[in-house]
Amino acid sequence: MKKLLLFIFLSCFAWSMAAQKEFHLSHGPYLQEVTGDGATVVFLTSGNSFSCVQLKPHGADDNLAVSCYSTKNGLKEAFNTFNAIRLENLTPGNRYDYRIVSKEMLSFQPYKIIYGDSITSQWYTFSTVSPQKKGASIFITSDMHNDSGKLEKLLNLADYKTCDVFLYAGDMLSYIDNAEEPFHAFIDTSVKLFASSIPFEGVRGNHETRGCLARNYPSYFPKQDGKIYGSYLLGDVMIVMLDSGEDKADNHKVYAGLTDFDSYRTEQVEWLKALIKTKEYKKAKYRIVVSHFPLIMDEKYKSEKTWSGWEDAIRKFLPVLNNANVDLLVSGHTHRFAYHKSGSEGNTFPILEEGAVCATRLELHDGKIHLKVIDTEGKILMNSEVTKK
Repeated sequence: MKKLLLFIFLSCFAWSMAAQKEFHLSHGPYLQEVTGDGATVVFLTSGNSFSCVQLKPHGADDNLAVSCYSTKNGLKEAFNTFNAIRLENLTPGNRYDYRIVSKEMLSFQPYKIIYGDSITSQWYTFSTVSPQKKGASIFITSDMHNDSGKLEKLLNLADYKTCDVFLYAGDMLSYIDNAEEPFHAFIDTSVKLFASSIPFEGVRGNHETRGCLARNYPSYFPKQDGKIYGSYLLGDVMIVMLDSGEDKADNHKVYAGLTDFDSYRTEQVEWLKALIKTKEYKKAKYRIVVSHFPLIMDEKYKSEKTWSGWEDAIRKFLPVLNNANVDLLVSGHTHRFAYHKSGSEGNTFPILEEGAVCATRLELHDGKIHLKVIDTEGKILMNSEVTKK
């Protein structure tokens, strides 16, 4: 009897180990930088592999699918686990189906490659941006600090299934010292609910600048220009994403001489000045700015004389935005809910601090902006129309 039990135990253990080693998609896929003519598909495999994305017009026969690869300097990416494959030459306002095809690479020698298992995912559907799109339903949150359960709760409370834009305003993580942490913190939850079909965009909070792997942050959210900050014209909606950096001075001892955010914010100011002069920016009907730091600081924070980085962001960004016909700035950072009307403290546009336990839903339709803020208990903190410029 003991031998039989031992045999069963060892068999189950062996099966369990084999199951754990089975080649599979470990994270994703999720979409990034979806534009009128392209989209980036990001995913991870459990082992080194050679992967592609198969793409076809929505509803077309599978035999019409084309294989898309990430190719650099004449070589297709291979023997890797992290994949970011750009789909290009797409048609604006069209729907497409895609799936992941990946082959495990057991050995990669100069003249001999040994493949293992292959996987083919289900088909997913997404739409490219249409220049004719009017308005948007936008979900925004921040400061989740690794709490994926709270994020999922807020997404459901805000009725995420009826949103078409998802924005994260920073500090979704507390720091990055584990390559898996961004997935566990918020990416996997986003994939579970929407991100395989609708992209999310995010700015970096000050906590995401911390940790030994903080410099890898942009790789999780690949952009063609390699920047974290940027702008997105979604039909008649212009969204501006600012990377406000750290909240203390660059020479603060906790940064050990490893930061240069003052110069980085100056770089963004020059970019911002150029952006607001573009035809894309000027023709937008709605202009929404997302920044981790609220570009306003009350006396409580000023009296602490600690937040030099935050003050630098205000000093540099606010004057430019004050002359940019901004309709609303949504921020986080302070872990409190507060709404500052236009003219509260040198700002010519309203500024929302959405807190660490709530989410914002914006309805941009018929030339109006409706703002709803809801907390994790389902309480409506704000539900009103924003006066549009």
